[in-house]
Amino acid sequence: MSQGDGDAGRLPSRRTVGIAVAAVALVVAVVAIGAGLYFATGLGPDEAAVAAVDASSTVTVDRLDGLTVVRSGPVTAETRGLVYYPGGRVTPESYVPTAAEVVSERDVAVVIVDVPLNLAVLGPNRADDARSALPAIESWYVGGHSLGGAMACRYAAANADDLDGLVLHASYCDRDVSESGLRVLSVLGAADGVIDADRERAVRSNLPEDARVIELAGVNHAGFGAYGPQPGDEAVSTDPATMRERVGTVTGRWLVGAPVVRPDG
Repeated sequence: MSQGDGDAGRLPSRRTVGIAVAAVALVVAVVAIGAGLYFATGLGPDEAAVAAVDASSTVTVDRLDGLTVVRSGPVTAETRGLVYYPGGRVTPESYVPTAAEVVSERDVAVVIVDVPLNLAVLGPNRADDARSALPAIESWYVGGHSLGGAMACRYAAANADDLDGLVLHASYCDRDVSESGLRVLSVLGAADGVIDADRERAVRSNLPEDARVIELAGVNHAGFGAYGPQPGDEAVSTDPATMRERVGTVTGRWLVGAPVVRPDG
């Protein structure tokens, strides 16, 4: 037997190679399914907080196909519309209580979009569907929380001519909208332990010079929604309902052009 024949004899058989490939494919599939379930399950919502909004006589929640509309009155051409992208792995319903604070006693409609696997990066153009669902609205803004805010910024950068503004909640822009002509509001929590604060400050130059940046004391990352504590976040003494009220009040007043003051003293 030649040296070459000996080497060939030690090569794995097709059956062995097939088993190895199948094993690798199985592991990949299990990991992919596990990751999918992890993100699809999502965080929240706080059922009691959502139920309180549903029971409200002053706020209406319309659950449509892939969209949740929160409003305080009829939707007309005068209504300000805000398309809202959820944060990463947070269920859309978790933002209903915050949206209720935004629209309270204001002619504003917040449209919270569903995104695949609760990841806004997988549904970057969902704002198109939201705007189409409420054709009466002429003034549109896009916004979102955390990863959702980043995706809202990307949408705004690509569709600035069709929008009036951008709302960032515990988020920042990785696209330059400084010359877009958009109104921009950035609301941050002073006790946010999740956001990359250094990165947020470094990219503020992506925002217009007149962008409004407001930091709220006693508000952490999870305080922008109703989904419970978030790993890595700072603990605060402020109760969740108060945090959402502060975020919602600032956002709602800014949307309708009313004077904005920090509601945290």
